[in-house]
Amino acid sequence: MIHRPERARARRGGPGVVLFHGFTGDRMESHWLFVKCSRALALAGIASLRFDFYGSGESEGEFSEVTLQGEIADARAAIEFFRRQKGINPERTGLLGLSLGGAIAASVAGPARAAALALWSALAHPAELRELAETAASPIPDGDGAREYSGHLISSQLLDNIEKVDPLKAVSHFKGPTLIIHPEKDEFLPVSHAEDYFRAAGAASKEKVIVPGADHTFTSVAWEREVIERTVDWFRKHLAPAAM
Repeated sequence: MIHRPERARARRGGPGVVLFHGFTGDRMESHWLFVKCSRALALAGIASLRFDFYGSGESEGEFSEVTLQGEIADARAAIEFFRRQKGINPERTGLLGLSLGGAIAASVAGPARAAALALWSALAHPAELRELAETAASPIPDGDGAREYSGHLISSQLLDNIEKVDPLKAVSHFKGPTLIIHPEKDEFLPVSHAEDYFRAAGAASKEKVIVPGADHTFTSVAWEREVIERTVDWFRKHLAPAAM
């Protein structure tokens, strides 16, 4: 789903943002958080792309086929697809990731030459996803190491290869402006994940925001409003300051 501003930019096109959803999520996200963010970006003159990773949402494939390496490949393909669209300036493309999508965004920001980055409730240590699966997911009898989590089958391939992805190392090489927003009361990923990202980020311009009382997906009108407003302001400032 591509959201476009009402007024298209002339010639080389305007700025845009690609959104990466979280583990077991989809291109809408909880309480339509991504939809609301994309609409707010469009009102600010910034286009955006929301999509489902392979095996998630309405994309083809099964969730049991999901791997972090596969999602990284999807992310790169989505960025290149978006940059080829009419009205998009490929040099002014930002990335936004939620939870596991934050780890994916951090991993691809440098190689994709993103112009700016925003991380929401971002997973800094993929190994903790393995720990979650081992403690909260149920083994599948004769499932070749697969586990069931919240109605989703998690493959042993995902768990066995999860530590090969190092988003903190990747973000240390990214020099673009980096915004880190994390909930104070995240029930899955403690605030230390945000602190680790902030310390690791190689950007000269970086900011960390902890939303008081908020849960993992900012499930209140006040929390989501703060997160979206801060994020839109960040991308407005860093993607096309001369045009806004």
